[in-house]
Amino acid sequence: MNQGIPLLPDFMARIIEKWASKRLPETKNNITLVRQRIYILPTRHGIGFLIILMFILAGSINYENSSGYMLTFLLTGIGFLGMIHTHQNLNHLKLNSVTTKPVFAGQIARFNVQLSGKNNKQHFNIKFQTVNSDPVSATISNDQPASVIEIPQLTKKRGVCKLGCIKAFTEFPLGLFHAWSWIELDAQCLVYPAPEAHPPAYNFSNLKASGKPSQLTGNDDFAGIRDYQKGDSSSMLAWKAIARSGILQSKLFYSESGNEIWLRWDDLPVNMHTEQRLSILCRWVIECHNKGIIYGLDIPDKKILPASGLLHQNNTLKALALYGLNQR
Repeated sequence: MNQGIPLLPDFMARIIEKWASKRLPETKNNITLVRQRIYILPTRHGIGFLIILMFILAGSINYENSSGYMLTFLLTGIGFLGMIHTHQNLNHLKLNSVTTKPVFAGQIARFNVQLSGKNNKQHFNIKFQTVNSDPVSATISNDQPASVIEIPQLTKKRGVCKLGCIKAFTEFPLGLFHAWSWIELDAQCLVYPAPEAHPPAYNFSNLKASGKPSQLTGNDDFAGIRDYQKGDSSSMLAWKAIARSGILQSKLFYSESGNEIWLRWDDLPVNMHTEQRLSILCRWVIECHNKGIIYGLDIPDKKILPASGLLHQNNTLKALALYGLNQR
């Protein structure tokens, strides 16, 4: 974890973090913070506040000043109230992981986490941080009973990127105490291979013939879906795909004269590295989608029939992202 604990040397912080990591609850999509899992320590300001109180108390004892005693006890009470409110500011905070959009390797994955308070409880100036990110703050109030924050995470390789451990902390309201808790949500982001910047030319030897995909006729076969274009007939709308994605899409049919290409693993040099193959295929998929070409994907242990459209593109990129990783 290693997100830092106030006023403690690094080696002590690592010991505490290792101990706390064994007490993390089972990873799941939603977590509610409870007081047994919230830790609290004074900040530098809190230590300074305590030193000032000791000086005031020493002066009051030395000069037998009752007003000094009253000030000392008043400030001590305020300090204790601040400690309780800081601890309670995290208590009963609810976190739910929200779907994260896929990205390409090297891009920043933005994990969405929804925050809310139990029984409409308010939480002010809560901050969230991972090992490799800057703090993100949020407030849950009566005017804003729920909030969604984005926690950035730089991706380095294809596959499934996990959010990992988050540190939630606060110093509200007085800044005298630092309360925190460690959380591990079951949040994942699918990471596609990074598209090759300069891929080799397409192998068009598998094109059936030149020509554009045809509209629906009596003998044409279903070829997939594509984004809706102005003028498409209502009978061409792919209602099931629209219901899943919320994006207008049309059915696509092609005859024997329609464009169709296979993107094959074996069309690339035998001695080419696996990751480079995947990057080239990824670039080809993107370009085929942008050009409206009907394409299929043929890689070891996976074969996706020719089609087009956003859903087809997502399916092929997912197959490339998870190739050889035994992921679903």
